[in-house]
Amino acid sequence: MESMSNQKDSIVESVIGKIRSRSEIGINKYGVTLDRTDFTTTQWIDAAIEEQMDNILYLTRLKKDILLLEEELRGYKTRDMVRERFEELKTLNSSGSKEVHSKESRNPSSENIGMKFVYTLVPKPNETYTDLEKKPRG
Repeated sequence: MESMSNQKDSIVESVIGKIRSRSEIGINKYGVTLDRTDFTTTQWIDAAIEEQMDNILYLTRLKKDILLLEEELRGYKTRDMVRERFEELKTLNSSGSKEVHSKESRNPSSENIGMKFVYTLVPKPNETYTDLEKKPRG
């Protein structure tokens, strides 16, 4: 087994590569390195502050994208639940309704009547429900 001192951290190596690449881009673009001496300490601080403000903007944008994706995923989950319920309702009995009784109401000797739910799917006269979407009859 390779000793810990000989192992390389792939994340660290990736960041080092990106730093080197970024340095080359800066040298090619501005013609100077960070060894430059024409910036004062406060100018370096201002440059760092500007970079951090940009980072805040990028993170805010990414957060917005993530929130939109999370909302969309919740919508898909809701649609899946509706689709499952719709499939259940498509198996309606010949009267067009499905009765669902609580456990208590199935026991004739029970004094508790229980609850009875009747689900009915009734399309408008010019529509049919063949999927989750309403479709005009044609």
